[in-house]
Amino acid sequence: MTTFNLSGNSSLNRELVFKINTDVKNFQHIMPNYFKSLDIVSDDETGIVVLEKINFLGSSVKVKTKHLIIPPNIHKVTMLNGLLKGTSFTERYEPTSYGTLISISVNLEINGPLKFIPFVGRILRRKMSSVMAEFINCAEKYSAQNGLP
Repeated sequence: MTTFNLSGNSSLNRELVFKINTDVKNFQHIMPNYFKSLDIVSDDETGIVVLEKINFLGSSVKVKTKHLIIPPNIHKVTMLNGLLKGTSFTERYEPTSYGTLISISVNLEINGPLKFIPFVGRILRRKMSSVMAEFINCAEKYSAQNGLP
């Protein structure tokens, strides 16, 4: 397992950026280039289980994820299948004087043939960092386009 942290800043206040970034049902509207379809399998007090069709690293993959949302500032996503099964992302949202600091603690678990490729962890880390920055940008645009405060 590889662990690393990512961080980024949003100009949106914590409540709004947290609401947008945890609105699992609308991910495909917020980031249509990455999220192609989302099907909610279950939604209860233990979390939201989702079948996601995503584009990542030039490939279209189907993954099952579990989202645990703990307002006002924690969103934990766990990969339940696929080559990254067992990977988890814990997002934290902290208010700042300029908006919100978003930090993500990643526990990367690489399975199958990918675990034999020595540089795949670095590639995934770089791509996750760019996706995080793009997600913040998309959340801010989504907020503006939908008249959210």
